[in-house]
Amino acid sequence: AAAAGTENLGALAVAAQLAAGDQAARRVWDEAVDVLADAILTIAAILDPGRVVIGGGLAEAGDALMVPLAEALRAKATYHALPELVTAELGDLAGCLGAGLLAWDLVP
Repeated sequence: AAAAGTENLGALAVAAQLAAGDQAARRVWDEAVDVLADAILTIAAILDPGRVVIGGGLAEAGDALMVPLAEALRAKATYHALPELVTAELGDLAGCLGAGLLAWDLVP
């Protein structure tokens, strides 16, 4: 946001600007995908998960995120077994619902 002189935008807003051809959005998106791919590969090396679930606002971006993320993982992977990438079925609500259920379980 600071680099482009705009306000701090969420994933969906950046994805919309990306689809409109905004070059600043392209740079932000590419960097986010690169960093996320590095994080997933680190997790894969340590924990060897069979599946990685992408949730929150990022999940709402759909293929705009998942396709380049899968490509980045394949390009960066060396010896890692790549986990299956899926979006959270509850999308952006997963964290809120999980917190609510945890609170429900903790209240006597």
